[in-house]
Amino acid sequence: EIVIRNGTKLDKVLCSKIIDFTAFFLLRNVDASKPSWSAGESIHLKELIAAITQEIDFSETLRNQNGGIQTVLRNCHQLFVIRKGLVSLKDWSKYTRKSQKISNRKYDSGALRKSKMCWFFLNHPQGCNLSSESCSYAHGPDDLKRVNF
Repeated sequence: EIVIRNGTKLDKVLCSKIIDFTAFFLLRNVDASKPSWSAGESIHLKELIAAITQEIDFSETLRNQNGGIQTVLRNCHQLFVIRKGLVSLKDWSKYTRKSQKISNRKYDSGALRKSKMCWFFLNHPQGCNLSSESCSYAHGPDDLKRVNF
């Protein structure tokens, strides 16, 4: 039997708790009234794991399913960046079309544009740092497109 180690089999509710805790932990000191957008804090993965494990008891669940907190966060690459052991929120204003890799996906990812709500728009104290036109995700229900498969 092949063991899958990419975290795709992890409990979705547990993953959601880890993602939400991490995002709000990184944003805890962001001042919504400041005019310049802030990605919040960067924190060492070990410190983050210590903070998460104080709030959520799941270490055995993750070990038994061949995944961990780092795997969960890496799978959520649209929100988080992990570099040199530091976890931070992704600042999408630093990514341009020219710097993005050309996708070799078999489906048209453009068809999925605006098919989900923007996490930053909904949850970040300062909103999304991209305009509605620049962001691949919907900024409000009127911006949301229905996708037919």
